[in-house]
Amino acid sequence: MTLLQKIQRGKQPLPPRMVVYGTEGIGKAQPLTSAVLTPDGFVPMGDLKVGDHVIGSDGRPTVVLSIHPQGLKDVYRVTFRDGSVTHCCDDHLWFTQTVNERSQQLSGSVRSLSDIRRSLRSGTHFNHAVPRVQPVEFAARDLPADPWLLGLYLGDGHCSGSPIITNCETDIQDRFRTVVAAMGDDVVQFEDIQHRIVGTDRRGSAFKRVLKQLELDECNSESKFVPLQYLHGSIEQRLELLRGLIDSDGCVTNPGSIEYSTVSRRLADHFCFLVRSLGGSARVTTKRGAYIKNGVRVECQMVFRIFASFPPSITPMSSAKHLAKWGKAEWRILHTIRQVEHVGLQECQCIRIDALDSLYVTDDFILTHNSTLGANCPAPIFIQTEDGLSEIDCDKFPVATNFDEVVGYINTLLHEQHEYQTLVIDSLDWLERLIWDDLCRQYNVTSIEKVDGGYAKGYTHALVHWRHLLALLNRLRQERGMIIVGIAHAKVEKFEDPEATAYDRYSPRLHKHACSLVCEWADAVLFATRKIRVQTEEAGFNRKRGVAHSVGKDGGERILRTIGGPACVAKNRFALPEQLPLSWPSLMDALSTPPQTPADETR
Repeated sequence: MTLLQKIQRGKQPLPPRMVVYGTEGIGKAQPLTSAVLTPDGFVPMGDLKVGDHVIGSDGRPTVVLSIHPQGLKDVYRVTFRDGSVTHCCDDHLWFTQTVNERSQQLSGSVRSLSDIRRSLRSGTHFNHAVPRVQPVEFAARDLPADPWLLGLYLGDGHCSGSPIITNCETDIQDRFRTVVAAMGDDVVQFEDIQHRIVGTDRRGSAFKRVLKQLELDECNSESKFVPLQYLHGSIEQRLELLRGLIDSDGCVTNPGSIEYSTVSRRLADHFCFLVRSLGGSARVTTKRGAYIKNGVRVECQMVFRIFASFPPSITPMSSAKHLAKWGKAEWRILHTIRQVEHVGLQECQCIRIDALDSLYVTDDFILTHNSTLGANCPAPIFIQTEDGLSEIDCDKFPVATNFDEVVGYINTLLHEQHEYQTLVIDSLDWLERLIWDDLCRQYNVTSIEKVDGGYAKGYTHALVHWRHLLALLNRLRQERGMIIVGIAHAKVEKFEDPEATAYDRYSPRLHKHACSLVCEWADAVLFATRKIRVQTEEAGFNRKRGVAHSVGKDGGERILRTIGGPACVAKNRFALPEQLPLSWPSLMDALSTPPQTPADETR
């Protein structure tokens, strides 16, 4: 057959190759006043700076890489079953499990707050439940007193000259004496269940000095609290503190659940902090008791009753009496969303952190989630280069830890039988890190900048890996008929326009050489963003400011930009409209609709 006979005529339809990228602001904006958990406790979102550490979804510290102001946005208060509260914008993404998904034993999926608001209840049930954070791994602290002993004192102790603790359980008394002796103090028992802590020399009680140092020596029942260094101790230190509190003043209500009561509002808040920081649930109710004396009704103090449950890995007490009633929970208490209320416009921002799933812990240890457009593609299979899909019900290869694993996954799809129709790579920018790591190993260096002697040669060598990968993806598209979708995060870069002054624009977060190659290869490069309008307002002192307002009845319409411009890199070879709703069905409808010709438009 000659070359002329091999000429192909007409259209040769093939599945699309697409790159979809978006900014951190999509689905992640929170008010500047929202609390974000750091290794030293909660701080306002607005106080964070690049380089600070926050606690990620795995309970461990991670670095803030960048901060992205979002301007004034409509903010909602989200309240959960246990009374915990957080605030976010209407398109903030949550991983939730609905009533139907629970009944069918499905893991759940990602939904925007606007979707959750419209389906808050299913019949008489609260519809949406979210997962809890893993136990937070604060660093171990050099504490002045044993945390269990301090918890025991806060529950059933007082200071009258010397610290006194009341307890009638033999095993608790034995442990109490051992811990006190380790501090160099002694225990004097009186009235059967009263135990006074006394010093063994003229300096007095070491534990009394610790209480004074912590400003607890003069606290009565209404003013007790947990010092900050104890709240932010390690998992084991916080657990021992909680065990002391429950051993002294708690009770087991059901297997896996306890009740704790206190007349100190501050101590009640700190008790909830401890429970939630260990992955548990804590709900507070109040009750004011009364009794009749000499025919007169006497009102008692307000009591804060805390009902808490814990994951199976946590045993929150050491008392033999409590352990005899403790066991595996008979039912699972869900972290359901109970109420969503609009609170008005607030200044918001989002942060990017050095974590695979980009997630951090916010108010009251509430965990939120993010996702990608690729989850709604036809019959998708994911290649994960970042760990952001663990809670999403989709088919996925194990998280790739090196470039060879990614190539192996593609070859598996190329050569083995399967029914997948779409390959989603999540994400391209983390895939680029695997390519750089591979080159660093080859050249035995620690940075892509040092590969082959430096001078940016590493980025040029990386193109060889990219071309090999894209060739495999082309084969997958041509031989197996699969749609290819690459997900990427966005960056802001300065574009040097030869015909005008330089300006900033969004582009996929890849090195410029790789970005050019991947964007040229793709049939469509789509930018996920939010439709906004800018309104000029008076800022005082004869100045004006531009305020971004979301467009759309539900607080901001999320869109895909398909044509590039000064604001973003985008393109498509399908004559798509300039912008589309951010959904896979809308994108597929646009791809299957023939482009209108000028003649069509005038009919």
